Amino acid sequence: MGEDPKASALHDFLRAEMAADREGVLARLSFLRSVFRDVALHGDLIFADPEAFMIQSETFSLFNYALAGDLSEAAIGATRPWVAYVSNLTRTETPFLLPLISIPDRALVLEPGGNSGVFARALIAERHPAQHVVMDLPAVCELGRRRGSAPGLSFLAKDMRRGGWRDAAGFAPDVILFKSVLHDWPEAEAEHILSQAIQALAPGGQIVIAERSAFRGMIGGTAMDYANMVFAAFFRDPQVYETLLKRLCSDLNMTVSYTVIDTEWYVLTARMAA
Repeated sequence: MGEDPKASALHDFLRAEMAADREGVLARLSFLRSVFRDVALHGDLIFADPEAFMIQSETFSLFNYALAGDLSEAAIGATRPWVAYVSNLTRTETPFLLPLISIPDRALVLEPGGNSGVFARALIAERHPAQHVVMDLPAVCELGRRRGSAPGLSFLAKDMRRGGWRDAAGFAPDVILFKSVLHDWPEAEAEHILSQAIQALAPGGQIVIAERSAFRGMIGGTAMDYANMVFAAFFRDPQVYETLLKRLCSDLNMTVSYTVIDTEWYVLTARMAA
């Protein structure tokens, strides 16, 4: 008997994925194992007490940003697993998100929390900005540099919570891009980060926010439902960021576009008057 066509297609898919991004695929599988354990052992806390869930879970121990603050081999080693995981996710999400993002010709782009530059490289290949600077923690930037160069791509080691983005980047950005970043922070800190973006933005520039919508149940029918559920308390609908941005700057024109990947996503674009 021949191999089942569905099984054959799955094997082909896995072989292609491993060839394209072996480190990322293994990081995702490792992360999902942690997610399944956390849901089994502490799942009752996800909605009842998210902070207690974070403390007890393996899932959140992976994302230890404090260990990414220098270029030591220890820092690189501690940072590599979650950078590989996030990079793998971004590689699969980019084809859905990039069509929703419009930027000016030869734009100067700053991407706080841009990880290893996977989204930056895709945007560069399609939109050809003059510069695209990924701003992230030192170990993250180093891992990004090790992935190779792209026209106009550079990495800036800087904590996004601190000011002086224009001076650090060397330009006033036409576009400031947040892809899967702002949900990491409590609302007050997200507002502070957005205030830094508004201060740095060039006249007529735009802030672009790409995020998952608020969690509405396990609707994807894949293992990523579980990965999304453990972060359920942190995902926000675009109206939250619209409110924060309006509070910071009344002179913004905002639009929202939606897509579905593993769950509902949106791209919020806030344009400043020239």
